[in-house]
Amino acid sequence: MKKMKNNLDERQELKLLKIEHTGCWIAFWGLLAIIFIQKIMGNNTIENLIGEWTILSCLSIYLVIGCIKNGIWDRRLKPDFRTNAIVSSITALAMGVIWFIISYRNYHKLTGSVAAGVFMFLTVLVLCLAALTISSKMYKKRLQKLEELEEDSVDED
Repeated sequence: MKKMKNNLDERQELKLLKIEHTGCWIAFWGLLAIIFIQKIMGNNTIENLIGEWTILSCLSIYLVIGCIKNGIWDRRLKPDFRTNAIVSSITALAMGVIWFIISYRNYHKLTGSVAAGVFMFLTVLVLCLAALTISSKMYKKRLQKLEELEEDSVDED
């Protein structure tokens, strides 16, 4: 396939990358918000959520693999246990509250709803912390490999 000529200068290329970046994150957070709103409102059937889940999952997997492959973690957050624990706690708290609301809406039992929220909080906390810890170790390993490759290419010059 013939490669088409790029008609953008460097400034335009950078601006386009920023626009695409913003659009990607609007899509990511928008899909996540829509899924949670549908769950809270009682739209729980898999047929109603499969499209959003599929797009969100594909986007998430692409972002994670692309970033780790290229040795990128985040602009502001560090890939350490403290940061992973804080992010996991915030995520778990949000999921615990959402599941408390869903459970209370469906069953109108305060004790059972609190138990559902606490169970979801603990489950998400453990799973998210494990996923972030594994991802940060993969990132550090990949970054070390990329740095070694860069050193080797500099030594050859």
